[in-house]
Amino acid sequence: MFLRLFSGLTKKEMQDVFGILLMFAGAASGLLFQDPFVCRCTESNQCYVALGQRLHLPMPLEDGLELKITDKTSTSRLIVKYRKIQSNPPKPNPSRWQFVNESKTMILTSADRNDSGTYNLLTTDANGNSKGNYTLQLNTEAEVSSVKLWYSCLFPEVMKVYCSADGDNLRFNWTSDLNTHPQLENGTSTLILNKDHQGNVTCHVENHVSYNNNTIKLHPCPGESVFYK
Repeated sequence: MFLRLFSGLTKKEMQDVFGILLMFAGAASGLLFQDPFVCRCTESNQCYVALGQRLHLPMPLEDGLELKITDKTSTSRLIVKYRKIQSNPPKPNPSRWQFVNESKTMILTSADRNDSGTYNLLTTDANGNSKGNYTLQLNTEAEVSSVKLWYSCLFPEVMKVYCSADGDNLRFNWTSDLNTHPQLENGTSTLILNKDHQGNVTCHVENHVSYNNNTIKLHPCPGESVFYK
C-alpha cells in the first residue's frame, strides 16, 4: 500500500518526501533541530548540537581554508587545511569530520563531548592573503530523556511535586489543566501546591537541543505525609 502511494513520484520527489518524514521523526523524538543541523561560522558565534547528531558546517568559497579548535582544556589543534590548488581533498582530523570538496562543507558525522570548543576559521585568497577570520563556539549537549514525576503530601492541604530528567543544562517549567492556574511556577524542578491544585500537572523539561515532558495526576492529601509516584 505504502509503495503504491509513491510509485508515480520521481526520484527527486521521493527524496523530498522522505526528507519531510525524517524531519517529523526528529520532532517526535524531542529534537529541537532537524538532523543534520546546519551551523555557519560566518553567521553565528554560538552553535548547539545534540550528542550523536550530524552537523553540517558550510565553509566560505575561498581559495584557502584553515579550521582549528581550542577545546575545554585550552588545547589547540588543526582539524582541516584546504588549498584550492591541491590535487586531492584534505583529510580532516579526527576522522569523524568529513570535507565535501564540491560544496566546501565540513560534516561532523556524530557529535560527542570532545567536539565542544572554540572553532577558528581562517580564509585566504590564492596568494595567501587573509580574506576573513571567524570564531564559532560549538557546544554539545545530551538530549532530555527519562522525565519522571512524583509528589508528597507535606500537610493535608499542601503537596510538593518533584520532577527529574536526564540530559545537560536542563530547564524546567510547569503547567496545569486547571483553568484558574494553567501556567505554574517556572525554573525549578520542584513545586509547592495547595489543595486547590488537584488534577493533572505537567513538567516540561528542555535544553538547547531537545525537549520532553511528563504528566502526573494529583489526588487529595490524607492526614499524614505520603509519597506518590
